[in-house]
Amino acid sequence: MQIKEDIRIKQIGNESILVYNDGNNLDYTRIISLNQSAALLIGESMGKEFTVQHWAHRLAENYGIDKTRAMSDAQTLVDKLKQAGVLCERI
Repeated sequence: MQIKEDIRIKQIGNESILVYNDGNNLDYTRIISLNQSAALLIGESMGKEFTVQHWAHRLAENYGIDKTRAMSDAQTLVDKLKQAGVLCERI
């Protein structure tokens, strides 16, 4: 899967948010607030293919959590991003 091309991460103060970019303007009416780990994963994955397993590995590696917890957290993030229309599946 991949983050859609019209999605950008922006910093507002100490907060990272996802916003839609139509090429000319950023749409701040549809934003998603990100925690530090979500911002890391999404930021590293912009323009690249990734899997839930890859994200789980990065979470375990960066935050020292066990693989089961990392996989659960990664899957939860993917599910939320799919629901928000941020991800596209590649076949």
